[in-house]
Amino acid sequence: MRKLSAIAALVLAGAATAAEYSKPEVTVSLPGGWVEVPDAVLQQFHDEMKRQAPLANIPKYTYAFQSTDGPPWLTYPYLLVKVTPTGRPTEKELQDLPSIDLNDKFQEKSGDWSNVMKDTSLGKMRYDKAANVVWITSKSEVVGIGEVSGISGIIPTEKGFVELHAYAKTADFPAHFPTFEKIITGAKVAPDLQYKPSWVDVLPGPVSRFDFKQLGFALVVGLAVGVIFSLTRRKQG
Repeated sequence: MRKLSAIAALVLAGAATAAEYSKPEVTVSLPGGWVEVPDAVLQQFHDEMKRQAPLANIPKYTYAFQSTDGPPWLTYPYLLVKVTPTGRPTEKELQDLPSIDLNDKFQEKSGDWSNVMKDTSLGKMRYDKAANVVWITSKSEVVGIGEVSGISGIIPTEKGFVELHAYAKTADFPAHFPTFEKIITGAKVAPDLQYKPSWVDVLPGPVSRFDFKQLGFALVVGLAVGVIFSLTRRKQG
């Protein structure tokens, strides 16, 4: 009886330390100690990258969280959330995702990021219909950090995707993976965005015009967001 009481106390303590962040598009539950990265930090990162590469397609991350309070911000491990209003993907498109090579898209633009990362590789996309998540793995050698690994959960919605990208140094990644997986599978999309069956899913051929290879580009850049942000701050200083 005492043992059961002790276990229950530990469970309750863990639940008490967890934090839930509700946004208009998605609600995420994070372990105790995790904090939200200020919007101003994400905006500063995006503005500086657009200034440096005005013709590049710079991903705009909507929210970010990290395991310890900042500054410094965007330190590993961290989670990036990107709301992508592409239009509703069909069931067939989601099932066909494993046939798409995400590495092709990034290799076209890899020269833009060669000063911060190299030897980047992306895993095959895998659509988990039961969980309504598209899973993608990523890995890269990041300057000044070493090898970084990521796991991404792309949640299809009625208007596009809610992307959750989680990263840690590769040496620490196995320890963080269960937490990352729990965060992604526990994310709750807003009711008006929740993916629902549709008659268009039975139509032959794709209906949306979204280039699904863009998903890989956003998650690869996310591998080195912290380093890129740090470098831009140094240049400004």
